[in-house]
Amino acid sequence: MQLNLKITGGFTGAAGAEHYALDLADGPPSQTLRELLASADFFTLPATLHNPQPKPWDFLYELSVADGLRQHSVSFHLDAAPAALRLLCEKLKALAQAPRG
Repeated sequence: MQLNLKITGGFTGAAGAEHYALDLADGPPSQTLRELLASADFFTLPATLHNPQPKPWDFLYELSVADGLRQHSVSFHLDAAPAALRLLCEKLKALAQAPRG
């Protein structure tokens, strides 16, 4: 399973983009992310979940997931996303930043 999260915007705009990527085999982190993906119904979410009137400093998130034959991407503002999707992004960022050994 491959997960890619890109965050752009804020006061710095595209120059302040953050990227998080994980390529997970089976194991506890993979199981946790799979559960969060299921909880968010990620593969059935619309391609965009944007605020109707975003502010110039709002962050824009783009999460892409490939899991076998299933692939899906969602572009969203954090406050327009369901709670499960926000939690998934937090966990993905934490796992991507964790030291690997």
